[in-house]
Amino acid sequence: MRPVRISMINGLFHITTRCNNKNFYFKEDEDFIEYLKVIEKAREKYSFKLHAYCITSNHTHLLISTPVEDNLSKIMQYINGEYAKNYNRRHKRTGHFWGGRFYSTIIDSETQLLNCIFYIELNMTRNKVTKHPKEWKWSSYSQHATGKGLINIDYHEIYMNLGKTIKQRQEKYVAMMKERMRERGLLVKQPQITYGLVFGSESFIKEIISKYTSHKYYQKRKSYTLDHSTSCLRKFKT
Repeated sequence: MRPVRISMINGLFHITTRCNNKNFYFKEDEDFIEYLKVIEKAREKYSFKLHAYCITSNHTHLLISTPVEDNLSKIMQYINGEYAKNYNRRHKRTGHFWGGRFYSTIIDSETQLLNCIFYIELNMTRNKVTKHPKEWKWSSYSQHATGKGLINIDYHEIYMNLGKTIKQRQEKYVAMMKERMRERGLLVKQPQITYGLVFGSESFIKEIISKYTSHKYYQKRKSYTLDHSTSCLRKFKT
């Protein structure tokens, strides 16, 4: 049973979209650059905020928030539709580019914002393509660590609170990333981050379900405790 997607104004969403049959369609620099261009056009059109991203060879990760309108589906339909159309035209191909609909996890910013960003930016290191996230230029790591990147991102308030100055925030971020890589196991796949329905504190999960959906699929789900501050609404096989 496919769950009805929960979306909302001021929601924070970790979005994952995979290429059809997990094919490695992102090959040339232009493939990655074009995706970023489409994101920029979508931001102008739908006024969402982009807090983190990682484009890999066969899937993408976005961390976005919707401060103006409950328009998550419109945003992703535009991004995925425009990119697939442009890619097929440039490569003179036909057929599906994406493997089905995008997957979204609602993130509790108070407890999981930074962990989610770290997880996204560590994707290629976790998959042993790079030794450090700074080596993969198609992610938002460089923006958070150095202030330089291929596109502008919207620095989340929690990131901004890492220090009083730009340098302090960047140094703190780099140090925290290093700590997470060593101590928090973010180099190990965590299905709850990409496949959970709601990810955060127990109270956050209850609030989301009570305020934004009455669908029995969600009402019957049980949340699973992951650590002292984190629960996941749905448990997937690892």
